[in-house]
Amino acid sequence: MPRFIGDGLMIHQAVAPLLEKGKPLVAWGPPQLMDLFEGSNAVTATVPDGAKPGAFEMAGLLRRHRAGGLINLPRSTRGLLAGALARTPIRVGWSESGGRFLATHSVPFKGREDHQIERYKDAVGLAFPNLDYGNARPFVPREEAMAEAFRLRQGLGLEGAYVGIGLSSAAAVKRLGTHIWLEVMAWLRAEGIPHVLLGGNAAEDMAQAEAIRAVFPDTPDLCGKTSLAVSSALVSQAAVLVGNDSGLSHLAAASHTSLIVVFGPTRPSLTAPRGPRVQILQHEPLDCLGCLRLGCPVPGHPCMESIDPALLIKALEAFLPKAANT
Repeated sequence: MPRFIGDGLMIHQAVAPLLEKGKPLVAWGPPQLMDLFEGSNAVTATVPDGAKPGAFEMAGLLRRHRAGGLINLPRSTRGLLAGALARTPIRVGWSESGGRFLATHSVPFKGREDHQIERYKDAVGLAFPNLDYGNARPFVPREEAMAEAFRLRQGLGLEGAYVGIGLSSAAAVKRLGTHIWLEVMAWLRAEGIPHVLLGGNAAEDMAQAEAIRAVFPDTPDLCGKTSLAVSSALVSQAAVLVGNDSGLSHLAAASHTSLIVVFGPTRPSLTAPRGPRVQILQHEPLDCLGCLRLGCPVPGHPCMESIDPALLIKALEAFLPKAANT
């Protein structure tokens, strides 16, 4: 598994049909991601690797457990090298950086303009053809996380339908401005629609949540207060999630939760969350959309600071009646 939640969930969507074919899936990666997948319906088991083990250590683990296959979709050859050392029969990966010599099945990742999930599917499909993606089941976290999420909701008075406000972002340039959130939340409050702040323990998430609560002090706030698995459960139980291009948005899409996600410097055609009820919003028309920069050279960062809150409100109006009936 990669280090980023969004990448991990896109990989999950590409390999999920293997479980339907009776293939046991063991997720192997950083503890935070393994906490998300542990006990869920997405994998058979998990192996955390907090110390980022070397290829020889990984090969030893593969040998001990007699792994029948290795799907190495992060852009690193470490896993493929481990699989080759362990003589794992099936090794799926990318052909770059020597991968074509280490993998039994590989395709190029770079130089393509299609969505990352399609690239993942192409690689997996070489080793496991004819996988059925037509009836993808939603991601469901483990029972304990679902129960804890429901307990938290009861304590916050969110026992009915509610909207999740996803503040998290892996990069500052992908974060909606606080003034936009305040206008959206003012509408939610006027309409009597319950909502809750969701996000991680990053300083930026916590600071934005604090700025929002300075205006609306009674806003339910769970930023930085739950594990990733419990956050996932809260997202899956929401009527709608509104958020940035982030791991929380990918969680909503994978959980089949209605999702409104705002894209600015990143490109929906490459990494947009995929699910049955996803609406992507952008500040049209800006020539600089999808620049892929980590820092914005345009004064005011218009793609994420100047988008009209009315667009988000209109999308919420369209989604909420549907969400209430699902």
